[in-house]
Amino acid sequence: MSFKFRASISRLVTNYLRRLGMLEPPAEDLPCLWFDHKRPATSQLISVDLYKKSLSEHIDRDGKNNYAECFLYRIDHYKCSKTVEHEFLVLHFTHWGNPAATAAICVDRSVNVTIGQSSGMLTPSSSTSSENLAKDMVELIGCASNINIKSCLTEKFKTFRHISSLSFPSQFTRPSALHVAVLLFQVNQHAINYHLLDGQCYWFGHTVCKSLQTLFGQEGREDVFEPDTRGHLGPIPVFKPSQDDVNVVCDGFWDAYEQTMKVVEARRSHHLEERQKLVEQTRAEQQHEIDERDRQIAKLVERARDDQIERDREIAKLVERARDDQIERDREIAKMQAELELLKAQLAAPKDTAESPSPSF
Repeated sequence: MSFKFRASISRLVTNYLRRLGMLEPPAEDLPCLWFDHKRPATSQLISVDLYKKSLSEHIDRDGKNNYAECFLYRIDHYKCSKTVEHEFLVLHFTHWGNPAATAAICVDRSVNVTIGQSSGMLTPSSSTSSENLAKDMVELIGCASNINIKSCLTEKFKTFRHISSLSFPSQFTRPSALHVAVLLFQVNQHAINYHLLDGQCYWFGHTVCKSLQTLFGQEGREDVFEPDTRGHLGPIPVFKPSQDDVNVVCDGFWDAYEQTMKVVEARRSHHLEERQKLVEQTRAEQQHEIDERDRQIAKLVERARDDQIERDREIAKLVERARDDQIERDREIAKMQAELELLKAQLAAPKDTAESPSPSF
């Protein structure tokens, strides 16, 4: 069964269990650390300088740099089984808010391709005097499950062997992802050229591991799986470890980290200022809306009051007219009553012509 097929089955089962509520929801990803995200079809390769820049400039909506709370708990050292036996590292990080979530990245050194070279690696036939810029890269693997990591490494390196692991057991002294990004950049700047004998992938993996162990992992545990062929090309020891390079990297590390934290703090301050401006702008817009609403209400109240005054005036006119009509009706009734009384008086008066005697002749 292929690793891709097994990874697909694993994703289907995980999604099904989450829908049933039997698993926690996926952990939130970061742009340069994927805790739930699976590796896409195209590689996500980032140079160590851009990786450091991306991590130091990241800020979330609350003004926090979550990379400072994602901690390295293990480094796995691998070696390819064929060709020049390329060596690379896989770094495992914890999630800042979900203790069950982890993310992995792959870190290695190769050489920039120059004219006449067909690959990113120098071979033993290359001139030992030639200098080429080293290409130190970070590849985002995704969640640090064994299936996901093995699928990614198999696709990229074909065949390889796990030769050692360096663990950081103490949660109080583990380096953060920001620490790691700064150190990777420091190692790159200490030896920017790829040398066949002392600046190759063997040197890079050794210097990164030993520098992190010196700075943060005094209480750490290193497990080596025999045979220990780190720095060997076949049976030949190509690279001889030197503590001097590690000391130089470690001596300059904290100054470099302090400068990085100034960038982080500047980004945080800028974010908070922009957020405060947005809050003030939103508040001003809301106040404007409130004031406009109050003006509209005042206009409606004024109009209602004017309408009430006009209605009261019309009612007063109607009352006055009704009173005048009543007075006029009363006057007419009084007049009619007087005429009726006069008529009654006339009807009650004696008729003189009927009662007097007729004259004689």
